[in-house]
Amino acid sequence: MKIVIWTIVIVLVLAIIGTGAWFFFLKKSDEGDKCRNTNQCVTGLNCLRHQCSSGKSGSVCNAHKDCQTDLTCQQNACTTKVDYTQYFSSVEISKMKPGTPPGPNNPLTVTNSFTTTDGIEIDFKGVKPSTIGDYYVEMVNTDTGEVVNSTKDKMNTAFAGRDIGMGTDLSSMPAAQYDLNVYYQNRLIYTTPITIN
Repeated sequence: MKIVIWTIVIVLVLAIIGTGAWFFFLKKSDEGDKCRNTNQCVTGLNCLRHQCSSGKSGSVCNAHKDCQTDLTCQQNACTTKVDYTQYFSSVEISKMKPGTPPGPNNPLTVTNSFTTTDGIEIDFKGVKPSTIGDYYVEMVNTDTGEVVNSTKDKMNTAFAGRDIGMGTDLSSMPAAQYDLNVYYQNRLIYTTPITIN
């Protein structure tokens, strides 16, 4: 009889230990749960900012590529994209020589691929007359979510109800993939991926 009781106790203890080990070491985390890497998340989720993320609205993100195609990453959360055409018709991203304004001696080359020796020109076309006020541009590393460069508080840039452009050199930017984000009235209104080699 003692052997049967000890056998039952041992089996129960092993079952409890096994269940605990499964829960702490093998159980996959759901959306929003903590994680250290993607392998700890349920299939289809990614570990971003130490949380499992699906890329749906409200999910944590580092960059726009972490969100579903109809969403954008703003302040590390996937949110609905703003329709920039209520402010301007298009944005043209171009390569140029740094330190010299665009012109015959510094022609623009429309591209999303740059080197650290290039300058970048951002031209807003078809700006609506009602689009007036400060804007700024940020470059966010798509792997880390870090804002590597921002014109906010560094460069006075404002829409004045007409077409406008701004440029900066890329010499301080490490080679990486970035989201180039434009903010107007402190709202993300435009984003595009760029590469700096």
